[in-house]
Amino acid sequence: MNSVKNYLTAIGMTLGFSAGCIAEVIPIYQINEAPSTYVQTTLTHDIYRYSANTQLNDLVVTDQQGNKLPYRITAPSKQVSEQSQLTNARFFSVAVGSPPEALIALSSASIRLDANKISVTVEKSTKDKLQDQNTPVDFYVVDVSDVKTRIDKLVVDWQASETNQYLEVQVSGTNDLSIWSNITQTTLVQLQKEGQLLTRNKIAVNLSEKQYAYLRLKFARGNENLQLTKIQIENTDKVANTPVIDRWEVKGALAKDQNSAIRAGNHTAAMPVAAWEFARDDIAPVSNISFNLGTTMYGDNIKVFSRNTEKQPWQLLHKGIWFNAQVGSDWQQSDAINIYSNSDVYWRVELNELVRTTLNPTLVFHRQPQTLQFIANNATPYKIAIDDKAAPNNQHTSTQIFSQLVSGKELQWGQVAFTELKPNIDSFARAGMQVSWKTILFWGILLLAVAVLVGVAVRLMGQMKENQN
Repeated sequence: MNSVKNYLTAIGMTLGFSAGCIAEVIPIYQINEAPSTYVQTTLTHDIYRYSANTQLNDLVVTDQQGNKLPYRITAPSKQVSEQSQLTNARFFSVAVGSPPEALIALSSASIRLDANKISVTVEKSTKDKLQDQNTPVDFYVVDVSDVKTRIDKLVVDWQASETNQYLEVQVSGTNDLSIWSNITQTTLVQLQKEGQLLTRNKIAVNLSEKQYAYLRLKFARGNENLQLTKIQIENTDKVANTPVIDRWEVKGALAKDQNSAIRAGNHTAAMPVAAWEFARDDIAPVSNISFNLGTTMYGDNIKVFSRNTEKQPWQLLHKGIWFNAQVGSDWQQSDAINIYSNSDVYWRVELNELVRTTLNPTLVFHRQPQTLQFIANNATPYKIAIDDKAAPNNQHTSTQIFSQLVSGKELQWGQVAFTELKPNIDSFARAGMQVSWKTILFWGILLLAVAVLVGVAVRLMGQMKENQN
């Protein structure tokens, strides 16, 4: 009897060992160093080649000892940058003691009435007409009457010398060259020593569009022998930089069925088409698709289908017109087709049947990459892995813990890159969609071993009954 118990125990241990072998945390990427406690990295569609869940619920982040770290997966944040645009401004100097009519001469206008039509001609005077080279400068006038945008700053360049390294300047504005309104007052700096240069030559004026036609720059200090060389208008805009789209292509093959799938199962007549079918090796949710038709002109019907398994019927996703045309030396195509978060593996594209032998389209997937954020410890390296036995609410639980740990804190995220470990794709479950030969061999040997043990146990029990008789 003890022998039978031992054999049954061995069977149980064998089954338990098999379950333990299958439950496995397999690393996908490795992060060798972390710049801070709060670390983030970018996930592309590649992670979905290994995950069996379209929401990445089976993803885990571990440290060197295999401890799981709290993490969350978010949409990438838009990085805001500033872009400045410089525009040269026309300016002239006004001599000390110049009469008011000297400013009025800045613009001379003539009006002519001819055949009930009014024409206005404006002639801009040059600064040579208004400035005696031997007379000291009283102030400078900047002509912004033709500027059709706001004015954030004035950038002033001058020939620096010991007498005008520091310039105290007062800026005012006018529309009629007679009444001036004060805008701002500041100090400009231009220092040079041993090849090093310190320049502070920008004046913040923050003027709206067409607020003033002319600006006056009057220097209260440093204007001895001052020679302005250039005045520019600088406008700065904040630009949100959209993250780079995750984009990848999948090649297909001519479908066996060259009749449209849109009529499959109906009793209507078959509709000949040129059809290609595609199979991708990931389950990443995609938001847009497009097609690479190479250098073949096309402007006709297109139908797009998808399905998750080969046994399912095709589902129509899009029906319309697709253009692929040469414009000059460039090839232009229709905008990408919007499909909401589609994770299907199998795809079918139908075009006009006349291009069946001339085209070989490539299916292009588009999606926003994701950002993985986690809280690091000192146990590097860190690994991004797939846990085949992750709890159904694994990611939700990790996100809750993560949110509690960072709540109320101003965080500086350290962006890092990872190293691809490239594990064997056959090692992953992928929801039972992929079964490797190693798995089949393992289970075959396991079942054979169990059968042998059961046979031995039955034979021993039979021998024991004979001995009792």
